[in-house]
Amino acid sequence: MRSLINIYVLTCAFTFTLWDNIQSTVEDEFIANYSSRLLTNVPKNIPVRTQVLDLSHNRISGLSISEFIHLSDLQILNISHNLITMLDFSVFIFNENLEYLDLSHNNISKVSCLTLAYLRHLDLSFNKFTALPICQEFGNMFHLEYLGLSATMIRTSDFRYIKHLQLHTVFLNLGNFSLYEPQSLTVLTTRNLHIAFAANQNFIFPLLYDGLSTSENLIIVNLRYTSSYKDFPSPPLMLLKKIKTTTLTLDAVDLQWPIILQIFMLIWYSPVEHLTVRNLTFRGPLEEPTEYAFLPLLSTVEQLISLDGSMKALTLEHVRNKVYYFNQEILYRQFSEMNIANLTIADAYMPHMLCPNRTSSFQYINFSRNALTDELFQNCGTLMDLKLLILQKNKFESLRKVSFMTSRMKSLKYLDMSSNLLRHDGAGEQCQWAESLSELDLSSNQLVDAVFECLPVNVKKLSLQNNQISNVPSGVAELKSLEELNLASNRLADL
Repeated sequence: MRSLINIYVLTCAFTFTLWDNIQSTVEDEFIANYSSRLLTNVPKNIPVRTQVLDLSHNRISGLSISEFIHLSDLQILNISHNLITMLDFSVFIFNENLEYLDLSHNNISKVSCLTLAYLRHLDLSFNKFTALPICQEFGNMFHLEYLGLSATMIRTSDFRYIKHLQLHTVFLNLGNFSLYEPQSLTVLTTRNLHIAFAANQNFIFPLLYDGLSTSENLIIVNLRYTSSYKDFPSPPLMLLKKIKTTTLTLDAVDLQWPIILQIFMLIWYSPVEHLTVRNLTFRGPLEEPTEYAFLPLLSTVEQLISLDGSMKALTLEHVRNKVYYFNQEILYRQFSEMNIANLTIADAYMPHMLCPNRTSSFQYINFSRNALTDELFQNCGTLMDLKLLILQKNKFESLRKVSFMTSRMKSLKYLDMSSNLLRHDGAGEQCQWAESLSELDLSSNQLVDAVFECLPVNVKKLSLQNNQISNVPSGVAELKSLEELNLASNRLADL
């Protein structure tokens, strides 16, 4: 349910933009809010000058022309989260200025269509449709930018009436899904495609493969597959030639490791530049990839493209594994050797990461909310291009070791070590920071006054908030580059 909420919020970005633009230019008298009033019918006393009407979260089960005929200025209508079962678009025949219509989260199973010429946003997702509710009249809505739909099956002919429309976003809610005819999605012309699949079903992978061939920005929620990985439908051999997606987001992913690896290899050698995977659970067996296991895919890659991928950024958030005994170095080595600029692995219970074997292209690393310790990147001389490093909410204890970790990072400018267990007792311990480091966050640790003996000489912005500092020594004035110092929530008696 959380994943569906996330995708719903994401697909409503256009909604809020349009709403805010209109709301900022009209008086309150043009906005009528009847949301969450336990209404069973559309109110009869809606002001005639209303431009924005919110009837969401009620118990309305039907609509009629007489309820909207006097609202000739209506531009935005939200009737989501009601009990409507049948929709006749002729209800809005006199609302010629209507641009935004949200009928999501109802019980609609049947529609009767009419062209709403100026409609820009139409949301029919989270309803009870079996087939996609796309009428021939939709093809005349040339201003349409956002289209939200729901269905339990998709056939090749379903999008034929709107294939000529230049859409910005298509959102598909596919609950209790039973049938997908391959190539159906590729008929669409849309910049963004969002698919929310059923949470309790095996994912139909041709939706992923066709989605990659359809839109620049692809988001898929609920990508689960519990059958044997030996039954997994591998990507078509010619798919790499067709992929259009440059930004791919996968949410609520629960797959076996061999399947994850096949999908990742496909994406690595595709035009995808930004890959984000959230709420990832991987299962066994976990082993080194062999030439035999991936021969069909590898032979295709070698025929079509060079070994250099297009990926610039990989983000993995909230990762859980169900493989309890495996060689973790397999994972660490695959990540550390990636030829990408930005790497995020957050909230993954990750205890370690290997130093790259060769000079790395990493410029940004975010390993926040893990279980990393002081041993990370010690004596590592291959992160020469790293500029930003975020290690907040881990298990680092020694500020001295952190300083030595950075000493060979010649390009490092920003380091976030907040919310760790860092201490520094002084006692003649020498620190050695990267000379390039100009911004350092040490907030929410266990640092005392001795911290001022272990600071980067060229730091410009320093946060020591929420530590145990009681006194600021005069020697802090030797930090000639210091422009900003945050000492809030300490034990200072005097400055």
